[in-house]
Amino acid sequence: MKKLFNYILGICIILGNMCACQQQGTEMYENDPRIFFARGDRGYGQQDSIMHSFFTVPEDQDRDTVFIELKTMGFPAEVYRPVKIIQTNAGAVNAAVPGIHYVAFDDPSIANQFAVAPGKVAVKIPVILLRDKSLETGKVRLEMTVGMNEYFQPGIDKDRNFMVQTTAMSEKPTNWDTYWIYTFGDWGSKKMWLIVNYVGYSNFDESISDTGYRDYLKLKAHTKLAEYNQTHTQPLCENPNQHHQPGETCKDCVLFP
Repeated sequence: MKKLFNYILGICIILGNMCACQQQGTEMYENDPRIFFARGDRGYGQQDSIMHSFFTVPEDQDRDTVFIELKTMGFPAEVYRPVKIIQTNAGAVNAAVPGIHYVAFDDPSIANQFAVAPGKVAVKIPVILLRDKSLETGKVRLEMTVGMNEYFQPGIDKDRNFMVQTTAMSEKPTNWDTYWIYTFGDWGSKKMWLIVNYVGYSNFDESISDTGYRDYLKLKAHTKLAEYNQTHTQPLCENPNQHHQPGETCKDCVLFP
């Protein structure tokens, strides 16, 4: 009987310690909330950077927004909790400059969007990029980290940093040769410019399962290219120095399959 009593007493002590540890852990996360940049699994979803180009944005649009997701550790709160984001490469070569290449994180027009809403454990913050003349011939980087404030401390070490690169130069989408080539043919910067500004399509990162819509885009591309060539003295060409005789085309002229 004594052995049985000691056994039960030991179980109770273990369970009591487990409950105490669990309560302590709960209080730790509740009283010490942290925040970090979200990361997708196995290469899918948000990673540690975004590559942006104004080349795929209509020419009359002087700003574009990318959204970055942050996640919190700990329980949700009943109030808005502001998030502090700090640029870490300010003043470096090819660093983005607030007010020139992007809207500053503490700008009053967007400051209220840099906060985790009540009852939420994640937020997507807007990074508003500005089309500056310097981007036509170069690229700039906006490197950032999560800072500490009265609501959050930085979270997981490896997920504290993020980078956005922007330019206005043409860049071939990574999935062009495996996907878009079947709709628009071989890639070219002038061809993509026409698709963005005349066809009105710019989301090259997505894959369209609707074959009817892909056929529509191909037909519209043919139509808009014909309209462009009819209203300009020379056909649209990848080589800006190429000169044509009236009605003449060349190997560098933009064509669709």
